[in-house]
Amino acid sequence: MEEYLAEASKILDKARSLEHEEKLALNYFIENVSVGDLRAVKDLKTLGINAPETVIKKLASMGFIERSEGCYNLVKPLRNYVMRRGKIRV
Repeated sequence: MEEYLAEASKILDKARSLEHEEKLALNYFIENVSVGDLRAVKDLKTLGINAPETVIKKLASMGFIERSEGCYNLVKPLRNYVMRRGKIRV
């Protein structure tokens, strides 16, 4: 099994414990693997997430996304999964 697949599976197993808004946000980042921080907050509010900054921080602390300079990125194993296997929903 390719390494990215095993890592992505472990990460996605953790997604089962997420709350509804957190799952919405994670699905957003799966669709948009790299997105500007201001745009992400705006888009997540549009999706009905009341406190997007809080949800983003939780996703980052749990290892689903990472903060880069001015943007948020899906973590590498999940990015590789999406690039090779296609989009997924949690």
